[in-house]
Amino acid sequence: MSSMTPVQQGESVLRPRARLIKTIGEELISDDVVAIIELVKNSYDANSPIVVIEFNGKVECVKEGRSEKKILKKGQTSIAVYDEGTGMDLKTVLEAWLEPATTFKKNSKNSNSKRRFTGEKGIGRFASAKLASELKMITRQKDDNEISVDFNWSDFSDDSKYLDSVKTKWKVETPHYIRDNGTCLFLNNTLSDWDEIKLRELRVALSRLLSPVAPAEDFLIELRLPGELKNLSGLIERPETLNRPDYMIKGHVSQSGEPDIFYSGKADKQLKKLEIASEEFRLRPERESLVGPFDFEFRVWDRDTESLRQLARKIDSSVKNIKKDLDDLAGISIYRDNVRVLPYGNKNDDWLRLDIRRVNNPTKNLSNNQIVGYISLSLDKNPELKDQSNREGIVQSQAFEDLKEYIKLILNQLEVKRYAERPRESDRPEFQESLFQRFSLHTITQYVQEKMPDNKEFLDFVKKKDAEIQEGVRKVQDVISRYRRLTTLGLLIDAILHDGGNYLSKIDIQAHIIEKELRMQTADIDIIRKSTDNIINLRKNFAQLFKRIEPFGGRRRGRPQRIIVEKVIEDQFMLAHTDIERLSIDCSLPQTENEVTIDEAELGIIIMNLLQNSVYWLETVTDVRKIDVSVEKGIDSLSIIFSDSGPGVKEELADLIFDPYFSTKPDGIGLGLTIVGELVSEYNGEFCLIHGPLDGATFRVTFKYRV
Repeated sequence: MSSMTPVQQGESVLRPRARLIKTIGEELISDDVVAIIELVKNSYDANSPIVVIEFNGKVECVKEGRSEKKILKKGQTSIAVYDEGTGMDLKTVLEAWLEPATTFKKNSKNSNSKRRFTGEKGIGRFASAKLASELKMITRQKDDNEISVDFNWSDFSDDSKYLDSVKTKWKVETPHYIRDNGTCLFLNNTLSDWDEIKLRELRVALSRLLSPVAPAEDFLIELRLPGELKNLSGLIERPETLNRPDYMIKGHVSQSGEPDIFYSGKADKQLKKLEIASEEFRLRPERESLVGPFDFEFRVWDRDTESLRQLARKIDSSVKNIKKDLDDLAGISIYRDNVRVLPYGNKNDDWLRLDIRRVNNPTKNLSNNQIVGYISLSLDKNPELKDQSNREGIVQSQAFEDLKEYIKLILNQLEVKRYAERPRESDRPEFQESLFQRFSLHTITQYVQEKMPDNKEFLDFVKKKDAEIQEGVRKVQDVISRYRRLTTLGLLIDAILHDGGNYLSKIDIQAHIIEKELRMQTADIDIIRKSTDNIINLRKNFAQLFKRIEPFGGRRRGRPQRIIVEKVIEDQFMLAHTDIERLSIDCSLPQTENEVTIDEAELGIIIMNLLQNSVYWLETVTDVRKIDVSVEKGIDSLSIIFSDSGPGVKEELADLIFDPYFSTKPDGIGLGLTIVGELVSEYNGEFCLIHGPLDGATFRVTFKYRV
């Protein structure tokens, strides 16, 4: 086949339009505050001991309703950024600063011996195009001349010009502006207004720029504003509020995921090391971590009014100011090589979804506005945590997901300790007391009978009211019973989807075999009959699945019936067989047969909650996984002993695990054991933690009524 001869050919270069530069500045830098942060980072990279951001212009007062707002108007304001860094020579200006996306900082011979470079993509200079239409840069190295470069960013807005046709003027002069060394940026004709709210946001952002975990003591930031805004001027320092947390947890997580954690509480401010078992601090599902080592520090406040009042008295402030400090600085920030990675920890940026997590467990879990937290890591040891192109955020990856999961594991350690410290209404009884036992006038009735035996009218009135209350309680119990069934719905859906899908798939295979045989001229009746029998058997198994979950339907609470306890236990283990097989759990179930008078669904809920707890914690252990269930019948009681070989319950938490919303699981809701205890108590039973046949957690459920 002969080759085609082109009609015309040649070579061309890619010639971007000049407006590409302005587009990059507008698209890569999200807002003005971020733009200034990028300029400050450049000063940090230049090893400057200080950077000064100065706003110059006339402050105007603009009325908004009944109040006034002070504003530096766009087009009438200039911004100057000064530093005392190493500065640049002419070669660096021409071959690095004027080359967007330069590899200058990546070049090993240009490496920074004092500080890790915060940016290596060479796009920070576009921040000035976001802020103002004109830029004048003056830079000087020690014992050298000054170099100045003038940019008019408006030239890059001309649609008719190509990028290579826009000329940038520079000149070298004898020093007259910079005394020794450093760089000054003058941004004229600002593109947007700067009001008090925006300037306060800038001050907060600057205060969070450098890591408080490993602060750079040799880098100061100063904000200078006109006299009318002097309350926002001065060196950037963190407020005294942050030095007085109610609780603090700090430490290090190694490359292999081993934690070294210290905690201080509200009563004892001395940091003490936490002893953490390996199964308490493990990624789920169990896997090798892709995130490298990191340091952390989380400071936490109780935000109830009395706690804030006490803090206000200690630091001679007001509750209002303390709330404002926490609102401004709350959140968990990430610092890489001591410099903050945006936007993590920005105001209202709940990137760990802590507020949603708190909704699921409001008693124990912390909300985002209670925490000022810091994660400190290095790029060299965490190469998988890569920047997004705009340098605002980390690329989503498994390493980033691992980091988020570790943070929740750390928070869980703090939350458990904090919960144990906080006062509760009363000491816990040995077993869960029924919520409804107090809804009775029985004691009042007895009192009336003793003190006023002749007042039949009043006694009848009290008895009538007691009967009405008990009827109301029964209705409430019926509603709660339906909600309890709903708490098991998510667990049941998994079983239905998995087992039901398997049954349907097998039925499809048998139906396909029958269809294939029927198409043939000499169909094999034996094959058809065998496949039909298989379908019938599969249908029976499928029906058995629905029979097991039928008691959990949303029907009204039924009358307790005589049921075989061991059969209900077996059914619940059958429903959970997928997890049991996945984790190779050795299950020992009772072979006895004992009857108890109880609602079948409610006994199922009891067993399911205990089983799901065991499965969760057994997944955290690496050795033999076992569950042992036995039924013991006494003279007037029947007990179910449920034991596992998991990590067990720490002694100091034994009295807390039955509390509503308390959970040692990082994302636990903390209602499972509460529901079990409440159900058991409604049957005049007992529910408690005991020492058992296996080394993990052992619970005893005892029914003393209608056995």
